[in-house]
Amino acid sequence: MPPVYRIAAVVALSLTGCLDPDTLDTADTGLGDGPLRGALSFGFPLLERAAMAPPIIGYDHDPEVYEGIYRAYCTDYMGRGFPHCYDEHDGSDFMLDGGFDAMDAGSATIIAALPGTVVETEDGNYDRCHSDMSTQDVDCDGHPMVGNHVILEHSGGYRTLYWHMMIESVAVAVGDEVQAGAPLGRVGSSGYSSGPHLHFELQDAEGVSIDPFAGEFSQPETWWCEQGDPDDFPGECP
Repeated sequence: MPPVYRIAAVVALSLTGCLDPDTLDTADTGLGDGPLRGALSFGFPLLERAAMAPPIIGYDHDPEVYEGIYRAYCTDYMGRGFPHCYDEHDGSDFMLDGGFDAMDAGSATIIAALPGTVVETEDGNYDRCHSDMSTQDVDCDGHPMVGNHVILEHSGGYRTLYWHMMIESVAVAVGDEVQAGAPLGRVGSSGYSSGPHLHFELQDAEGVSIDPFAGEFSQPETWWCEQGDPDDFPGECP
């Protein structure tokens, strides 16, 4: 489990996301020399918001590692446990309402949360992996457990990861420059996935995962343009 990533907070930055971190004078903030998020602010990474169903399964801030059924022990950004998180989860899962029936009907479009460069893609893998109650784990019906995905790189070396896509749905290639809202693929259930959903993950330049949600057990400043209420999906950027 990576250590909880702590950053200094400026409320105005979380609301506007329009300051340049290269020109920001931290002496003016009263926060000293700590790192600031600056200009990175994420919009909701799915086009059809109504196609998704709560709850958001979030990042686990509990440093303990559990086994078996005890993997349900976790702490999300607000201090809540399962089903708002599970042990060692390092991203935010947005579940497709209707499961495989909704996926077969066309699924939901995964979009770039902010502008970036495509640095990695994977496609062509089985996308109907599911939970197996007998093993209390994930089963891909004998297929390799490899997730179709896209990874974008952003200013400062930060990366966003979009995981578990439908087979043959990846819409970008390595080297592409994409704008916020650009289609990347569709929600599926490839790789280590118990049902159709998007696993959205933020990493710093060292590959350490960061919870984009601000809260008592996370960092004080949100990475979303509009975080919204705890049981709502994040909002769009202006």
